[in-house]
Parts: sequence; C-alpha cells; structure tokens
Amino acid sequence: MRNTALILISAIIIPALVADKGKNYAKENVCQELRTIGIDKFREMVTVLYSQKFPYGTFEEVNCVADEMTKLAEKCCKDDASPDCYDKGATEISEKSCGKDSPFPKHPDIEQCCTLQGPERKLCLASLRYTSDELPSLLEPTNEEICTQHREHGNGYAVRYVYEFARRHRSIPAGFVLNATQYHVRMAERCCHPAIKNTCFLQEKLQQSSFKIFLRFLSNNCNNQVNLKSYRSGLSAYYGNLLGVSFEEASTLSSHFQSGLEKCCLQPQPACIMEELASFQKVLCNESKLEAMSKEFQRCCRKSPLDSLTCVDDLKRQPHHFKDLTNPLSSQLCKEAQPHGLDRYLFLIGVRHASISLPVMTTVLDRIKNTVTVCCSAADVTACLTEKESKLKKTTALLSKIDDTCLQYFKLELAAFKTMMQREAQGERAKMRAQAWVELATSCCFQHSPAQLCQKMTEEVIKYDNDTGV
Repeated sequence: MRNTALILISAIIIPALVADKGKNYAKENVCQELRTIGIDKFREMVTVLYSQKFPYGTFEEVNCVADEMTKLAEKCCKDDASPDCYDKGATEISEKSCGKDSPFPKHPDIEQCCTLQGPERKLCLASLRYTSDELPSLLEPTNEEICTQHREHGNGYAVRYVYEFARRHRSIPAGFVLNATQYHVRMAERCCHPAIKNTCFLQEKLQQSSFKIFLRFLSNNCNNQVNLKSYRSGLSAYYGNLLGVSFEEASTLSSHFQSGLEKCCLQPQPACIMEELASFQKVLCNESKLEAMSKEFQRCCRKSPLDSLTCVDDLKRQPHHFKDLTNPLSSQLCKEAQPHGLDRYLFLIGVRHASISLPVMTTVLDRIKNTVTVCCSAADVTACLTEKESKLKKTTALLSKIDDTCLQYFKLELAAFKTMMQREAQGERAKMRAQAWVELATSCCFQHSPAQLCQKMTEEVIKYDNDTGV
C-alpha cells in the first residue's frame, strides 16, 4: 500500500484490495484517514484525487462522486455501523457508475469494466485513469476576478479552486494541491474584504512565489515520470550536459531522481516526495565534487534543498561531445559483459544536444532504443545492426536538427522564425511538414514542455520529415 489516502482513489469502491486481508481492510484504512484529517479535509482530498483521476469530468460530476464517497465513509465509519455497511455501499456505488444516466465522471473505457461482475468490476473501475493530453495551465485571475468569484461562491469557492487546480496538476501528490488551495483561499479572504486591496495581493503573491516555482518544478518532473517511456535515458543526458559529467555519474543521478519520482509522485501526502528530493539534493550537491562545478551551480547548492533544486533546474545546459560514441554500431551494445552498453550509447547521443526538452529527447531516444533492442534479439545481431544503421543515423541526425531549430527559435522573433521555417515549403506536404516543425518549436523547445503533447508533436515531425527516413 502506498498510503492510506491513496485508497480513496481505488479501495474506496473496492471491498477488499487484497483478498487475504479481508473485507474490512479497505474500510479500516479509510476510516483511519477520516479520523486523522476530519470530514472536511477528507472530502477535499477525495475531490483532489477524483479531479486528478478524471480531469475531463465536469465540476458537477466530480463533486457528485466526492459527495458519494464522503457520505459512504462518514456513514460506515461510525461505531454502530453494520459490518457489511462499507462493502454494500461500495457495491452500490460501482453499480451506479455503470448506470446509463450515471452522474459520475465518464471515461471512454468504462463500458468494458461494466461487463464484469463483483470485485473484478470494482478493480477495473478503480484502475480507470485518463491518459489524454495535459490541460492548459490555470490562468492567473486578476485581483478583481478573484474577489468576484469569492463573493459569488462563498464557501464553495475553495472546492471549485481545488477542482480546477487538481485536474491541471494530475501527477503530483494531492497534498500539494490542498496546500496551493489553502494559500489561494487565504489570500482571497484577507485581500477582498471589505474592499480589494492590491497591496495585500502583492504581498501574498510574493510570499507564495517560492512555493509556486517549486510546484512548477515538481509538476513538470512528475508529469514526465508518469508519461515518458525512456525518461531515465533522457535524464542521464540532461545531467550530462547540465553538469558536464561522465555517463556513470549522470546515470547515478538520473536513477536516484527518477526512482524517487516513481515512488512518490502519485502518493497523496507530500512527505514522501519531500524526503526523496532532499535526499537527491545531497547527492547532486555532493561537497567533495562542488569545487569542480561552476560558480552558478555552487551558488544553487548553498540554498535550502528545495530552492537548490529549482535553482539548478534553471541553469543553462551545454552540449558535450565524448569520443567513445560507438561508430560503426557494434554488437557490443547488446552484450551483458558490456555494462549498460545501450544506455551508454543513448547517453552519448543525447548529451550532445542541450536545447532539446526532455519530452522531445526521450521520444527520439526511445525510437533508437527500440530499434537496437530488436536487433539484440535477432539471430545475427551484427547483420541486423548493419541493416538498421542508416535508419539509426537518420534518427540521430533528427536530434541535431531539432537542437538547431530550437536554437533558432530562441534567437528569432516568432514571425521571423515562422518565415524562416516556411520559406522553402513548396507543395501541400512540405507546408504540413513546415507547420509541424513550427508547432514543435513553439510548444516543445522550452524545458518545462508538456510531456504527452510534445511526444505527439515529435512523432508528427518524424512522420513529415523526409530526412529522417523513419
């Protein structure tokens, strides 16, 4: 079990997650959570989890399921509740989820769950989660808009903010969403009465700035962890060109960081990720190696652990070229006697490119990895790699082209960049290809680019770009 609160997402509609622990296992954990945080916070936590789970559900739908879950827990956690109260209530909720006019959030795969019966149906319903593109960031409302909404919704203002914020940050611990909501509601309560006080808003926003920077950092990295296939390979290249370190050092850092994210991003309570990030900062800012690092990096490491990580996150990266890039491709990549052969090969390719975001980098590296992996399983590895060499070189060359395109995008005004990209586009396919490149650059060159969207845009560029041959 990751955390008792996480059970609210799944076990709350499952009478027993683990058969040998009995029907009361889920109930006991939910009731313990309810007693610990109280009914109001319990409902807020349920709202966060279901907003993250169903980001395309309407506020009314998410609010409805949060009400049902909270009422079930409140009713069945009383001392005089019948032993089967929770089990029966959970079954009724699962049946309601499959009703034709269900008021709960919809999911495109719900019908296949509803063909099942009993615990299998509940397990299937619990595992539903959207994998669609990220929603746009929540726009910062004006002071006047905040006060107007706060007056209109009164006590309901907080839960509406929870819903909007959670569904746009669906890969981070729910506790951070509650913290962000608490800060925002406190600001509205302090600064809107009796009249709008702009100086009050300014003071509150300055106090929250460090938290918001950290939240952007965490949301970006957790989103990458959840959605990117070859995230660890991309991270190794990232730390390689950020710090100018060897594959071994970069691999150690990426493994430590990625393992912490994998363990903690989807846990509701923040403690896990805070501990993991503090532990990672100690490894990243190892005192024995600090003197060899840049002054900017040393300056970042003198900050508090979390501020240190966001500071390092903003440092400029530099491309690095190592001489031992395997060329031509060798069957040594596949041999167990060659430690991390394929990972090292991907690192040596990726570390050369410092202007590419991780979603784009990992998408291309994943293509290279898949091609080589297929050859490693072939009867004649060398012959397979020889056959695929041209394809691999063209895919690798695509990284250089994306790198150059992003450099141009950062240098030029948008209108000039679009003109440059479309200058030689003759014919319908060429125009579509140029447009795919423009969209990739404008959406995905920035470091904090959306993972799912940029994977799709990279695939579009590969599809339209004749030079890749893939």
